[in-house]
Amino acid sequence: MYDDSPDGLLALAGRIAGLVGAPVTIEDDASELITYSPGQENSDDARVAMILNRRVPDRYRPLLRDERLDVRLAGSSAPLYADFRASGVLPRAIMPIRVDDLSVGSIWAIVPNAPSREQRAALEESAALAAPVLARQIARRRGEEARRAAVVRALLGGGPEAVEAAAELPLAPGPLAVVALRPVAPAPSGEPLRRALAGLDALAVPAGTAHGGVHAEADGAGYAVVPVRDEQWLARVVRELQARAGLVAGVGRTVPGPGELDRSRADADLVVRLLTRLGGGAGGAAAHIRDVHLDALLMQTADLADAAGHDPLGAIADLERYDRERGTELLDSLAHYLAAGEDARLAARRLHIHPNTLRYRLRRAHEIAGLDLADPAAKFEIQLRLRLRALRLT
Repeated sequence: MYDDSPDGLLALAGRIAGLVGAPVTIEDDASELITYSPGQENSDDARVAMILNRRVPDRYRPLLRDERLDVRLAGSSAPLYADFRASGVLPRAIMPIRVDDLSVGSIWAIVPNAPSREQRAALEESAALAAPVLARQIARRRGEEARRAAVVRALLGGGPEAVEAAAELPLAPGPLAVVALRPVAPAPSGEPLRRALAGLDALAVPAGTAHGGVHAEADGAGYAVVPVRDEQWLARVVRELQARAGLVAGVGRTVPGPGELDRSRADADLVVRLLTRLGGGAGGAAAHIRDVHLDALLMQTADLADAAGHDPLGAIADLERYDRERGTELLDSLAHYLAAGEDARLAARRLHIHPNTLRYRLRRAHEIAGLDLADPAAKFEIQLRLRLRALRLT
């Protein structure tokens, strides 16, 4: 039985390296380095980078995705072999570590060829040695995560409880904001979300202090409470992290302290919901509430109209239906006319039609759907409904 002390973990790695006859690294289910065998002979840059970073470096993750190793490891209890030499990385024998049929980590051994029968048996024996160590570490980590999540949830709720929770955390004083993160699609593990949250923590630490942000996962999403030095800087950091991790990210308003974090959290959730409705694509999307506030309000308005049994598009929907049934382009012509600042010649040029044709279409739109551009209030309503249609929030 090996204990969880640094010496105990190194002894475990040394024993496994001796059994397999190759240098090894052992990582947990979150791709975090647990330990590694001494000596760098027969090694490569990927192993060195893993040891220095204490996790799989970002530059090697595409290689692992190409080999579908996360999926293969999740469903396997036998050694795997991956030949990375075409990418300048030495081949690896990879042994999943499982406890009660649950994947808790893996052993990575640098080998010149596919593992022999003896090496496969040694890897299976090694996994049995490592399993109780990783199980204890993961249980401890999950306990810590659960405790932190409870405190962060209290923060996100605002009010006196948030002020009390802030006193328990290494949270920087001063203005704060909530960042909400949600995966674009379900993943075999929550690793992209965890990496992005950890990245926010690291990047949000003000220079010369030991305090930064705090984060937790809840209901398939991640939340980070971060100090705000500069809103533009924060938005840029979130966009960069989101692009690397492939998430939908929303940044809430900046508030003066923890007591008002519920408002920032509501903003961040609203942005995520909006971007998800708009379709962030495979790479996701990110935005600050101030940049999408109007569209978010329109989405909420559309939801309220739907809940009340009304069509949010109103007369615009009637005109859209008329065009669809008769093959006309009245609604598109109206939208171009308003987008051109009611300049009929400019709108007609963009539509590649004569100005008189455009004017005829505008008259027909008024006759069919009662769209009156002469009334400022009616015109404003038309523009809002056209924006809803363009965003496809209905």
